Amino acid sequence: MVMKKLIYSLLASVFVLTACFEDEGNYDYVETNPPHWLVDYTQPTYFVGYQNGNITLDGSSFFTWDTDSLKRSEEVRYEWIINGKSVAEGIKVTLNTEELMEKAGIEEYSGSMGTYGSFNVVEKSTGVKYMAKIMLWCYPKYSGGNWIILADKDNNAKLSAIRDFSEIENGAVVTKYEIIQDAYEEANNGESIPGKPLGMNWALDRHIGQNGSITVITDQGGYELNAEDLSFYAKIDAEQFLNGTPANFELMARVDHDGTDLYQPATFLASSDGQIYTRVMSKNYLGGKYLSEPYYIDDKGYKVSMFGNALFNGMIPCYDEKNRRILIATVNLQEVSVGDDKLLISQPKVVALSGSPQYGAPVGQFPEGTEMLYIGLNKFTTMNGQMVFVCLYNEPGKVGTQLRHFAVYTTGLKINEEAFQFLFTDFEMPERLDASNHIVSSGSNRVPQTAQLAARSIFYSMGTDVYCIQYAASYLSGYRKIKMALNDVTSPVTYMTIAFYNCDQLFVGCENGDVLIYDINSYDMPILLFKGNVGGKVLKVRQLGAQSTQNDKFNV
Repeated sequence: MVMKKLIYSLLASVFVLTACFEDEGNYDYVETNPPHWLVDYTQPTYFVGYQNGNITLDGSSFFTWDTDSLKRSEEVRYEWIINGKSVAEGIKVTLNTEELMEKAGIEEYSGSMGTYGSFNVVEKSTGVKYMAKIMLWCYPKYSGGNWIILADKDNNAKLSAIRDFSEIENGAVVTKYEIIQDAYEEANNGESIPGKPLGMNWALDRHIGQNGSITVITDQGGYELNAEDLSFYAKIDAEQFLNGTPANFELMARVDHDGTDLYQPATFLASSDGQIYTRVMSKNYLGGKYLSEPYYIDDKGYKVSMFGNALFNGMIPCYDEKNRRILIATVNLQEVSVGDDKLLISQPKVVALSGSPQYGAPVGQFPEGTEMLYIGLNKFTTMNGQMVFVCLYNEPGKVGTQLRHFAVYTTGLKINEEAFQFLFTDFEMPERLDASNHIVSSGSNRVPQTAQLAARSIFYSMGTDVYCIQYAASYLSGYRKIKMALNDVTSPVTYMTIAFYNCDQLFVGCENGDVLIYDINSYDMPILLFKGNVGGKVLKVRQLGAQSTQNDKFNV
């Protein structure tokens, strides 16, 4: 029986093979002439559009024809497919951003991911398609990498913005910059922000906009803006407090511990009387009000008027002027029971550091008369689970400014009291800085070399000059002081900050309104990328963009 089945199978195979030969000539064979792709058609080519702007979809640089190009171009048509929908035909098409989003069925501006599509070359006679992948990014007016600038113009708040965008010139991608003067007035029907400017904050605030919020602080209060277009959202007043605005509340500073998958977002406000007010919002930013009672630390009381630089949602340092000690603001996870379930809820927490480190800053009690100029991260290290901060301050009886470090364990919020626990050299600077000198440092834990270099550097200004104290990579080999070659800075520096993601750009703002962006891949040879003027003394600058738990907030 098995032998019979085998014989039948062999005969069937012969029959099929013979039928195939006999069928030769019954098909129409068409010779294809596909485009010669000049791009990797398997990987998406990016197209970028901005709110109220135009997007040009241009496929002419994608390919060429190996034979008669004129004849072939008449034999094909071109189509653009985005989000599974046909949005345009033609090799080069220009559309308004919002019109293109509507045709593609895109309801929100791009966040961390664009929208896939394809550029198709279609044979008219057969419908055969040759496809190259594309990706569309649609951004609001202000998006990742843009800079928001607060200036003081005749004691009035002036908000400007610098947008960067890419263009193709002679086949190469070139970054261009555009400065938007009076950006707040443009978005709010010509109205201005009331009051004399004091400060500015960026927060993730998803309930306000995809890019979060910008809070402008003046002597008239705090004004929350949608960071997508700087339109007014709300004033921080009685409606945002649980039991009405606290007595004598005058907002001086704001800092945020932004939300993650684990932590709920929390906000800390400092009032002119030095008290801190807190709120916790739900993870989806749909609820949460400020407590109308100030945060209680201990019986000593406190007075806080400044917050220091921190990571996206790390420990936030601040200085208690009353007791001359360092405080750490953060969010604590607490387990609560709801019926039979156990839930983790986030609670704001402010802790006073105590103890006497063998080396470094006297965090528990600075000498009487201390003038704190700056506190911020200077290194993030996973070794022993600690973060390293630097503080610069003036001490009575000392000629120069003190530069001292301290390390705090992420668990327990206790200082590391061991000698040389941070491996940075502390010293008294030859200069005596004051509030007119701007200082910035980084605690970035990102991989790029520029980020690692920034995490062992401290920048400070003196008049029109900018200096950098750069610690050696081994940490034990000392440091060097660099006078940065910023020859285009001709007015006293009033603010500095660093590009938060890769720490590869230095932003300098000046007394006369000049704003300058430098490429600092080399601290010894910075390259000027852009110079403009915002028409007022630069007070604060914030950069927009998707943040991570490894990068600085730079909200000082």
